[in-house]
Amino acid sequence: MISAFFKALGDLGSPRFRSVLWTCFFLSLATAIVLWGGLSWLIFSTELVGVLPWIGGALETFIDIFGSVAAFLLMILLLPAALGIYASLYIETICRAVEARHYPEIAPPRDQGISEAIWVGLKFGVLLIALNLLLLPLLFFPPIYFVAGWGLNGYLLGREYLEMVGFRRMSPKELRDFRLKHRGTVYFAGLVFALIATVPIVNLLLPLFGTSMMLHVFERQRPKENDITLTISMA
Repeated sequence: MISAFFKALGDLGSPRFRSVLWTCFFLSLATAIVLWGGLSWLIFSTELVGVLPWIGGALETFIDIFGSVAAFLLMILLLPAALGIYASLYIETICRAVEARHYPEIAPPRDQGISEAIWVGLKFGVLLIALNLLLLPLLFFPPIYFVAGWGLNGYLLGREYLEMVGFRRMSPKELRDFRLKHRGTVYFAGLVFALIATVPIVNLLLPLFGTSMMLHVFERQRPKENDITLTISMA
């Protein structure tokens, strides 16, 4: 796990990584601004308690401001979901860059259609957004909210990044068996991603860093082609 973390840090300096990073950065930033603007407009244009006598106006203003700030914080926490969706467009570019640098001896991956990669990112992105919205009431209890958010996002991000890199070399059943066998490693990798996701600016690196780190974790744990051949010959 530690080795995979530092290898992924080193991979961020790759020219191919930088190109993908800037593309994901602008797409994610635009998405976050549009979503935050839309939510803020909806909050300010909706009258909730303004009709109440005496305190209605002041309370409405407070709710509007609080809601806009909460929406901004929510966009920060949900940014990894958008980043994961955009990263799915470049998953093959990222993985091939890592493999060329660290694992030149392994066989080429199976042909994976771009629609399959997008589906993985979209599926977990929507699920991440939906479940985090359910946690939104816990914002009134910040310690509980962050602990619950890290735990939930750690699980989801671990699975998402594992599927993005794993489906290139395993069938769904093989990857499910792999995930269950190494559930602890996958979950702790996801927790690392969840913690990174809550740090503004740094979380913009998550699609590249997460893909690279999970690929290192995956390659360290999965049976290699030559290992399988050796096992068969010995049997």
